[in-house]
Amino acid sequence: MLFIDANIFLEVELEDKRSEECKQLFLRIYKKSIKSITSDFIVYTCLIQLENKASVKDMENFIIFLDNMRGIEVHSPTYKTLYRTFEIMKKYKLDFDDALVVSTMLSLGIKQLVSFDRHFDSVKEIERLEPIQLLKN
Repeated sequence: MLFIDANIFLEVELEDKRSEECKQLFLRIYKKSIKSITSDFIVYTCLIQLENKASVKDMENFIIFLDNMRGIEVHSPTYKTLYRTFEIMKKYKLDFDDALVVSTMLSLGIKQLVSFDRHFDSVKEIERLEPIQLLKN
């Protein structure tokens, strides 16, 4: 099981420099039904970024993509997960967004995070992977 961070979705939606490898990852997730998960917080983060950098149509297209994407589940963190987020913020000196990702992953027993964000590299309980690493297998 993989946890997908916001920057992987945004790379595709905003057509940034590494969007092709992210598209290939999503295609592999879809075709092989590689189980992956993200959180509703990540979805909202992406929508806010798209609102600021793109258009309402792009926001709608993102939701259509998620709704039709086989292999990606959207999870809502619990209050217990939120409380653990504060502990992770202090322990690893992460901002709320990143600590919530880690806390959500830990609550679900997920060890692998797909992200370009190197802030996660300090967290011993998880492994950060970039899409290209997953495409090699």
